[in-house]
Amino acid sequence: MKNITLTLIAFWLCCGVVLAQDKYLQLQEKLITLASSEIPALNERVNISVTDVSIQEFLRGVATSAGLNINVEPELKIEVVNNFSNVKVIDILLFLCRQYDLNISVIGNIINISRNKPEPPKPPDKVLVDYDTALGLLSIQCENEDLMNVTREMVDKTGQNVVPAPGLDKIKVSGYIQNMPFDNALDKFAYANNLKIRKTDDQTYLIEKNEVPPPQVNNNPSQQRRGDGSGKKDQGDGSLQIKRTGSDSLSVFAQNASIADIIKEAATQLKTDYFFTSTVQGEATFNLKSVSLPSLLQYLFRNTNYTFQELKGIYLIGDNKSREMKDFRIIQLQNRPVGKILEILPPDLKNEIDLKEFPELNGILVGGMPSRITALENFLRYVDKVVPVVLFEVMIIDVKKTHTVSTGIEMGIGDKPVQTKGKIFPSFDVTLSSQSINNLINSFNGFGSVKIGNVTPNFYANLKALEDDGTIDIRSTPKLSALNGHDALLTISNTEYYLEETSNMYGSLTAQLSTNQIYKPVEAKMEIKITPSVSAGDQVTMEIEVKQEDFTERISKTAPPGKISRTFKSFIRVKNQEMILLGGLEEKRIQDNSSGVPLLSRIPIIKWLFSSRTDAVSKSKLNIFIKPTIID
Repeated sequence: MKNITLTLIAFWLCCGVVLAQDKYLQLQEKLITLASSEIPALNERVNISVTDVSIQEFLRGVATSAGLNINVEPELKIEVVNNFSNVKVIDILLFLCRQYDLNISVIGNIINISRNKPEPPKPPDKVLVDYDTALGLLSIQCENEDLMNVTREMVDKTGQNVVPAPGLDKIKVSGYIQNMPFDNALDKFAYANNLKIRKTDDQTYLIEKNEVPPPQVNNNPSQQRRGDGSGKKDQGDGSLQIKRTGSDSLSVFAQNASIADIIKEAATQLKTDYFFTSTVQGEATFNLKSVSLPSLLQYLFRNTNYTFQELKGIYLIGDNKSREMKDFRIIQLQNRPVGKILEILPPDLKNEIDLKEFPELNGILVGGMPSRITALENFLRYVDKVVPVVLFEVMIIDVKKTHTVSTGIEMGIGDKPVQTKGKIFPSFDVTLSSQSINNLINSFNGFGSVKIGNVTPNFYANLKALEDDGTIDIRSTPKLSALNGHDALLTISNTEYYLEETSNMYGSLTAQLSTNQIYKPVEAKMEIKITPSVSAGDQVTMEIEVKQEDFTERISKTAPPGKISRTFKSFIRVKNQEMILLGGLEEKRIQDNSSGVPLLSRIPIIKWLFSSRTDAVSKSKLNIFIKPTIID
């Protein structure tokens, strides 16, 4: 048997090693495919030696040396000590992934390195017990479970001693209770399973079987007129039977019984002090088991003008409009700001109570009937939840490329003589003065009978042969944060000015001209607006709006600059820490200008001597990467 056990252990260890190897083999095949097609720079060899450097800085140096785009998750806290000489980048990445259990994902030509996600947690047990220590609220969720398992979870989560009676530990119980005070939750759970709760003097809750027989209506007048303290009372045409079932719970059966007599008898059974501030009228018919006095009063006063409140152990009962029944409380919020909480309150909850913000304590001062205040307090407890914060990591990449070719010969007569000047290398752009041209002509005049003559002093010639290439790669990585449901806004603006002149005539006999010059601004913006909405499963729904404006050339020096704009709008849902790409919109401009002598400027080869040409091509491409991260 021992050999069989050792064999099984060795088998499972081998399986784990094979699975790990398969994972890294798949990653290796993936990187080899990328290196042969989309990202050939992975095959570049680098020399790098570091000691106690973060993995972010280490890979930044590798990316710079090889010309790669590598993003490393900021959560990785790894110190690297390595010396690599003439090693391919692909081998370095595979080594890091195997050494530190990392994962590689690729978006376009961007390599993202993160830690492997842990295995999903085990499914919760069938018994779910949750306890809010700050508010004393208990939640129970179970179905057809042993009572012992449920009580064990209660003791572990609440710290209260809950003991089932002998013989009840194996009975099956069910219940669904959400955010109720501990004592009330136990009462309702016991009632749902035909049990009862008894609280001892040492604060231990005993769960017993409820053996209270169904109350019987006794129509014998001679027996109804007993007043012996047994809980049975003569109600004329009705009947009332009350029996104490726990330290603070009762079983009540009433048929057309006076509400005032029900309260008196219930308070007598529980030995509780009470005081009527006004006369309580009305009758009720019901059958309740294991109910506390506050719950009984709530049942009795539903849809009536009566209310109650407890003041130092004494229950005040009476008309809700009496001054004695008014109550004042400060309801303090824990997670939400009080400034906007009043805006979401339903109108029914604000009736018959006075509300005032208390910003110093982040709370609400409430005055009114205790039952109305309790209803408002319960509502605020449900909406006072932690609002998640979403962090947006934005990468803006704007690439602009230009190519310009200018060639040709220009000749003319200016206002005054010019000086010979210009560049010869690497571009050729030279302006020749009349003296330089005459010197050149005189060099030809000496050959035989050649006699060309001289040009005038104001004559000039411009020879041009230029070719320009330019690439502008603009990158910015701002980070934005926003509460769930609120906007995160980023604006980057550029302002230019143009001159505006206005002329006004003053005077009637002798007119005078007044000229005003005003420099007016023109603004071009780069604006990103993101509105997040966090849902279950760490899903983030984002409403994204991106607007980019750029200036173009002016038609004159004093004219305002032209402006072009590009706009992206998207409504998308992604998982937490997933990156998305917006954009890819490419703008291409082609400019072809030429001037020259008619006919001669169109003849091949000769046209370069009789024309001037400028060909320009420009391309611009905007990409925006957005990665949301939920911050609890």
